[in-house]
Amino acid sequence: MSRIQTIVVPHDFSEYAEAALDVALELTRALRSELHLLHVFQPPAYAYGSELYAGGSIDGLLEDHVALRRESERRLSELAASYSEPTLPIRTHLVEATAVAEAIDAEATRLAADLIVLGTHGRTGLAHLLLGSVAEATLRHAPCPVLTVPPRRHVVVENLGGDATRKPAPGSL
Repeated sequence: MSRIQTIVVPHDFSEYAEAALDVALELTRALRSELHLLHVFQPPAYAYGSELYAGGSIDGLLEDHVALRRESERRLSELAASYSEPTLPIRTHLVEATAVAEAIDAEATRLAADLIVLGTHGRTGLAHLLLGSVAEATLRHAPCPVLTVPPRRHVVVENLGGDATRKPAPGSL
């Protein structure tokens, strides 16, 4: 197996993505890899149609789109800055797409990623059926291995000899 040099972490500003980022940071430190923080910006397509249908202007829609995108860029930059260290720079990438999993896989391919680390919302049953799973869809076509971090879990990398222990986060079941 080749060395893991590039780790991509998709982040949607949720607590699930935070758990994945924590794991990715530990792996990045232990493996001396590069960390790429990725946010897939999804334009709210449903809002466009309803606004135009209600007689709104397309200029207003474009302004809203730009404002939402800038807000996502700001949040992503702040997130990266809050975790960056002198020996651990975090590169950020914002990609605009409607299909999140496809965008994650495409960006991982573009970055020649060796590993994708992403959080799972842990949905089951009807919620999973209706909302689907970005993690599952990413796994199907990923250009590299994918490490999924379930809710309320934390992985601790204890040494570089390949041993990793899995410890539940405080308060988890």
